[in-house]
Amino acid sequence: MRITGSSCMLSMLLGLAVAAPAVPAVIGRDATSYSREYLSSIVTQVLDSMVAHDPSTLPLASVYQATENSHPAALSMMTSWRTIVEAGSPSLLAIDTINGAAYFALDVSEGNNETEVILRGRVKVDNWKITELELFINRNRGDHGFSFSAAELTANYKVLMSPPANRTKASRETLQELSVALFAESSNFSVTIGDDCQFTELGWKVVDTGVYGNGSTTPLGCVWPDSHPTDTNARVGLVIDEELGFVVTSGMIPGTVYPYYGNLSAFIPDKMTSAQEAQEVWIDEVEAEGTQSLLSPTAGTGDTLEVLQYYNDELQGMQINVYMSGPNMTSPWL
Repeated sequence: MRITGSSCMLSMLLGLAVAAPAVPAVIGRDATSYSREYLSSIVTQVLDSMVAHDPSTLPLASVYQATENSHPAALSMMTSWRTIVEAGSPSLLAIDTINGAAYFALDVSEGNNETEVILRGRVKVDNWKITELELFINRNRGDHGFSFSAAELTANYKVLMSPPANRTKASRETLQELSVALFAESSNFSVTIGDDCQFTELGWKVVDTGVYGNGSTTPLGCVWPDSHPTDTNARVGLVIDEELGFVVTSGMIPGTVYPYYGNLSAFIPDKMTSAQEAQEVWIDEVEAEGTQSLLSPTAGTGDTLEVLQYYNDELQGMQINVYMSGPNMTSPWL
């Protein structure tokens, strides 16, 4: 996440039920790769089992790892299998045929279609069984730290799922380098931003509203600044989709949740000292006026699964997807 200039915008933190057979028919199935069709069917099975409130239908390995909002739990004890009543096809689906992994994101209903939530997750298989399932459910802006729009997610993600047919695809090695560079202290990997690079956070095209609410309503573009949040323990190359150019990376980003204009709050990474200082100036001004109740600045950690899209030797998409947790937190996946 990044606050642009003196603003408090976050900019760099940087279906249908398908019955699947017990052993799915897989195109090109061999010992080292999984087909896109097979991995897509695994995601469908996960979503269908949530709607049915029955995870026992899934092809789980004899021992598996699973978290929901970074909480380890058996699937039968997770909220997703208790509250989700509608789930369509993923709005974004990245598939890694080499590692047997997929990342998916979509809006789902927990019973009230007027207030849909965002479900996103990463699933990994080994020997045709699910060995890892990492889930996040974001219900409102505070879960992410500032941004959220289940309503805009489908339309915004649709663009990324249909890249130009004549694009130059990035190699697996290039996507891995991009992932490593994302949260690195330093990197020799040079990133060029595409003219139409789409920047979203939890389905929302980010805008710079300004510290005082006097900013723009024009969506911000992607940025790749030299100074950005870092994590030496970042999990890189979690999902590498060479076909669509996606790569998924996880980082744990320390920061502070500050009060913000309009009775809101915003998470600002500790790495972004100038943005934090600007917000503290605003807090002092509002406190002096004595006309507004403010959230006390509180330390927190942004548990991030960031999705980048890269082709034509340019960054084409950046999705900063965060789930807020307490200070000094780490990931159970480390």
